[in-house]
Amino acid sequence: YPTLCFQTLSNFSNLATKPLDLAQAAIKVSLARTRTLSVYFKTLNATSSRFGKRQRVAVSDCVEQISDSVTQLINTLNELQHLRAGTFQWQMSNAQTWTSAALTNGDTCLSGFNDGGATADGAKIKLEVKRRITDVAMLTSNALYLINRLGDDSVSGKPRTDFGN
Repeated sequence: YPTLCFQTLSNFSNLATKPLDLAQAAIKVSLARTRTLSVYFKTLNATSSRFGKRQRVAVSDCVEQISDSVTQLINTLNELQHLRAGTFQWQMSNAQTWTSAALTNGDTCLSGFNDGGATADGAKIKLEVKRRITDVAMLTSNALYLINRLGDDSVSGKPRTDFGN
């Protein structure tokens, strides 16, 4: 999502041009939006008594899944902030795995609402959940793209060693 990537990363006024800086900034943006999504689901869960049983379960599951995504993105950011030459490939694998898992959590959360739109209220919640999950997924997907690009030099295809530490 190049346009979204440019829009969100251009807000970082002190952003350097190194690929690692871009990847870290993208994770920070995704993490901030995922935290907001986590608060949304916790609030929705607190008022879920007005929903049917399936939607209450779906919301409760989303609270856990999106909370896990927050943790995974924090782990990713921490890993990217402490890259070392001797463990670079291992750390990159960790960052890719955690970011991918955060994306999967969003998909899993959304799938819980697939047959929950029987009422007008249910359909409205489903659309709002889909909009919010999609927003976070696009940001996280951009971050994963930038992380994937970190491991390779665009010219030689060899692992990068100029990651700043």
